[in-house]
Amino acid sequence: MTKITETLAGALRNEAYSDQYWSPIENAPREVIDGVVEHLFQDQMRFLWESSSALRNHWQAANVKPEDIKSIADITRLPFVTKTMIRDSQKEHPPYGLMLVDGLTQADIVRLAMTSGTTGKPVLIPFRKQDYELWMQGVVRSLWSGGVRRGDVVHAAFGFTPFVGLFGAHDASERLINATVVPGGSWDSNMRTNTLPALGVNVLMGTPTYLLRLGRLAVEEGHDLKSWGIKTLFVTGEVGPASSPATGARLRDLWHCDVNEFSGAQEQNYFAWSCSHGGYHWNEDMVYAEVLDPETKEPVAEGMPGELVVTDLRQRTHPLVRFPTGDLVGGFETRACGCGRTLKHFKGFIGRIDDVAKIRGVSVAQSAIEHAIRSHSAASDHYDIEYLTDSYGLDQVKVRVEPKEPLFAEARGKFILELRDILKRQVQISIDVEVVEEGTLPRFELKSKRVRDNRQR
Repeated sequence: MTKITETLAGALRNEAYSDQYWSPIENAPREVIDGVVEHLFQDQMRFLWESSSALRNHWQAANVKPEDIKSIADITRLPFVTKTMIRDSQKEHPPYGLMLVDGLTQADIVRLAMTSGTTGKPVLIPFRKQDYELWMQGVVRSLWSGGVRRGDVVHAAFGFTPFVGLFGAHDASERLINATVVPGGSWDSNMRTNTLPALGVNVLMGTPTYLLRLGRLAVEEGHDLKSWGIKTLFVTGEVGPASSPATGARLRDLWHCDVNEFSGAQEQNYFAWSCSHGGYHWNEDMVYAEVLDPETKEPVAEGMPGELVVTDLRQRTHPLVRFPTGDLVGGFETRACGCGRTLKHFKGFIGRIDDVAKIRGVSVAQSAIEHAIRSHSAASDHYDIEYLTDSYGLDQVKVRVEPKEPLFAEARGKFILELRDILKRQVQISIDVEVVEEGTLPRFELKSKRVRDNRQR
């Protein structure tokens, strides 16, 4: 057995590879990882030419033939599969459209996910048993790296909706690691603050926004979070520590514990996760990543930012090839990590393409603004961003921020000046700051929506 096939065979095992790594792919030599990726891509392409009439027709319409794709280096010859294309296919061929390969029926589906629909009609995402197990494998590496073990008590703080982003982590904790999992999909925040410490929960998962809110509420109710014994948080679903270190610092200071992050796309899998040495590792054997210039759609140099486009290498229910995620990312680096992992280092998210605005020649991203705001000790966790056009026809940025404590007269003016200065230095553009009273801005239970674009186009 070659090293590549040996690594492939062990990559999706249902038990840990070692006390440090869940899978042998995590610390495999680079040439082995590259060989695994090439093998999986070619195998996936053979499968899809035979088993997905929707993708086959899409490729043939672009004048692509099977012999044109000799290796993963040829992937740029394939057209994108966009979310609009998926929605149209599900309208024309309900309920799943191209998200179900030929030959599968409803009887093959064991789990159904659904996107939020914030940018249009929700996309339905079906899973066969094998592919939902693969979904759990995408996140269990993060959980194992973050120290989750049998005997831990885990709670994923989210409503049990068709949002599968936290479902996989919830199920992987139970089914693969054999940790004790506490469900609580219908619980509100007060129920959680009164129940989690009594149940001995020591691993907590949620969005950064919600875990900040939950922790603040617990403190207001008189809880000492140190006494809860939470050893680690796992955050996902929005800007996290990898993109906004100040957000990570607030979570650590509030909860007195480690903070880990994992991310992915519901249409594909979990693809990136953090380690204790500051790395943000990419599941290269599951999802192939391209970083493209947002305007030209051409690949950028390694380590440079651009638009993230992903290709599913393993799952067979609804494999997507060249799916634009809508995210601007910092890029990738191939470098050593102190944890010993050799998977590529992902440099985090800059923001959603729709939420990144070009203001007077400067690209302004939510993640940069959030990091700047949360760098100021007097700013609360609550803010929003507005892009607008002034009376002179110039595009501007305005942020509204709730302070931690009420500010009056001189203190309010000082806070505004300091925050404007931080924003100018970190975002490289003048940004107007408005201080609003506590409770003015919306609170979010899952993903936050903080950007409003009111520019005159």
